[in-house]
Amino acid sequence: MKLSFYFFLPLIFVSHVKAPAQKLIKSIPIGDEVTYATVDRPGELYIVTKQGHIRRFDTNGNQVSEYKNQATPTLFDPRDGARLFGYFRQDQHYSYLSPSLEVTKSLTVEPSYAVEPWLLCISGDHNIWILDAGDMSLKRINGMSGTVEVDQKIDVTHIRSAADITFMREYQGFLFLLHQEKGILIFNKMGRWIKNIERPQLKYFNFLGEELYYPDGVYLKFLNLFTGETRTIPGGPTSQFILLTDERMYTLENATLNFFSLKP
Repeated sequence: MKLSFYFFLPLIFVSHVKAPAQKLIKSIPIGDEVTYATVDRPGELYIVTKQGHIRRFDTNGNQVSEYKNQATPTLFDPRDGARLFGYFRQDQHYSYLSPSLEVTKSLTVEPSYAVEPWLLCISGDHNIWILDAGDMSLKRINGMSGTVEVDQKIDVTHIRSAADITFMREYQGFLFLLHQEKGILIFNKMGRWIKNIERPQLKYFNFLGEELYYPDGVYLKFLNLFTGETRTIPGGPTSQFILLTDERMYTLENATLNFFSLKP
């Protein structure tokens, strides 16, 4: 795989393209503050609210399940929509959830794995990454054998405090950390730093096929992980979240969730 090579290239292939044509399917008022939104691989939408609810919507804007009256995950990743993942920092456990957002399995983070687990995310089907605030390291744990496969210290020039990291996710075998002051930090499968995407105060990022995308002013910016090519499309300057799939665009604007179909 040539991904690591292209990450070192300057991003000189930049294009501006028009946003895909959109047709509004549905708008839904949201009574609670939305703290996070994401999509699973099939393209369904999830929102996490300040009250601790997780609401799942199908591609036509119909709510199909809800998680509530339980602890709110510190980190939530719906993955493929069949086996969802949540990490709970308060009592150091992680859970797998069903498509109906019911907890099917919970595991406590072994104290021997990390001094102070700050964030956890899934790696492959069974392994987990741990950002350890105790010694500022990235650790990958083999979920089948319980062994630590990677234990890599992070240089303080990249992260001085784990509290600066608000989200992390593995994609295409690489690890992406969201730093509230620097932007997106990218590490390889051995936990070694590769590149920063400078975007202070970034609230979220996501992926579409081979591309990483994130809001950049009034645009959405895309980076092809295999070629290094970038492109931008117009975004909603007042939107809290804009999420894309091959067939849908979801936006959150003025406490309203909007579902759009995309026309070629």
